[in-house]
Amino acid sequence: MLKALIVEDEYPARQELRYLLEPHQDQLEVIGEAQSAKEALRLIEAMDYDVVFLDVQMPGVNGLELARQLKHLKPQLRIVFVSAYENYAVDAFAIQVVDYLLKPVSSDRISETMRRLRVAEDNPDRSKDNTQILTWVPCEVNGHTIPVAVSDIIYATAERDIIYICTAQDRYPTRFTLQELQERLPEDTFLRTHRSFIANLHQVREIMPYFNGTYLLKMKDKLQSEVVVSRSNVRRVKDLFNIT
Repeated sequence: MLKALIVEDEYPARQELRYLLEPHQDQLEVIGEAQSAKEALRLIEAMDYDVVFLDVQMPGVNGLELARQLKHLKPQLRIVFVSAYENYAVDAFAIQVVDYLLKPVSSDRISETMRRLRVAEDNPDRSKDNTQILTWVPCEVNGHTIPVAVSDIIYATAERDIIYICTAQDRYPTRFTLQELQERLPEDTFLRTHRSFIANLHQVREIMPYFNGTYLLKMKDKLQSEVVVSRSNVRRVKDLFNIT
């Protein structure tokens, strides 16, 4: 059973979130509420919570600042942001939170959050090093946040210091580095094939020898993009695809 704390300065918002979490009371119990970062810190120091539902905009110390403090004080604590503003999502996920809920929150969206919390709980090795597996990657286009589901990613690439998330139809810049993506994408699906590429192994159309012992992966996007496999990773790719 997960022990949860709600940190929100508005009473109606706290009550609404409690109501949305009630159908999941067999997995999670709300045992505390706080109206400010100061009050939240006092409660968290007094009890071992598993998850904090945290508003972003609050008087005094805001939710982002509080989350950074909590990650330092309680590395195992899972954080879910709840906000009326989508423009904080990229900064929030840089702190390695489990989820980012936009108000008004629906019951279906809460169910997805509970699924992500279960994934985090079922991956203790990731939790030990304070790394949460991503289920979607926040990207930015024209000042707007575009969430890209991990299952939609064909590959990620670095071009001129910009990291792009490439899907079947489009590609979007993200603030994540390739190293961060390598650490937080599901390792049974994604492989860092080269210093500039991470490939979704389920989206490989064709595997071809290249030059100087390297290989190319032709991907399943509309452009049939080619992802480079460095010589040091060729053996790994051959083993994964049972190539002799």
